[in-house]
Amino acid sequence: MKAANEGLAPHHCRTHVEHRARHGSYWLNTYTAAELKPYLTAAAAYVGLRANDKFISAAIEAMRFALEEAGPVEIATRLKGLTAAKRAKIGLARLRVAKIKPERIVSIVIAVHAIAEERGHRPKEFRTVQACKAVHRLASGTGWVSYDAQGREHRSRRRAYPRSTGRVLRLMGRLLEEPCEWVVEKHLAGVLAHKQRYGRGSRKGSN
Repeated sequence: MKAANEGLAPHHCRTHVEHRARHGSYWLNTYTAAELKPYLTAAAAYVGLRANDKFISAAIEAMRFALEEAGPVEIATRLKGLTAAKRAKIGLARLRVAKIKPERIVSIVIAVHAIAEERGHRPKEFRTVQACKAVHRLASGTGWVSYDAQGREHRSRRRAYPRSTGRVLRLMGRLLEEPCEWVVEKHLAGVLAHKQRYGRGSRKGSN
């Protein structure tokens, strides 16, 4: 992280520096799926109702293009030694292979910005990392398939997961956020208003 000019923290201890690497903040924790759910419900509904809006439709198409152009997938156990930029692209490729729809990814990015806005979590780095972590959960692990003597398929319950920390989170988060910038700019207030139909949710200042 020092070589990338990230994580230089002369006034913070090692624990806080490592916390920032994983969560995007020295103090705030990653949003849980339960915390994010009402915002995601609202964002998905909002995107579905306004799919023909020029900003939303452009974001969906840009996200689809980003997934298509991400390149090949590599299994989680073979990522060591690859650059952060390459690993970020592989993260997008996994989403494509898992058939995660661009509309869903756009909704998640908006939902992360919505919960951060409502809770007053302003730092851009935190929002970027949180967007990445929320989307990354959809298709991050690598499992194994084996076949017995009769040719029957057996899927292992064990899965390998790439390390979720550091520069990769920032780079992948930016790749996910860039197609959604105008949607966040133009529609974030609308998503928050729409959320009221699904309950107010928690308004904790920090975790």
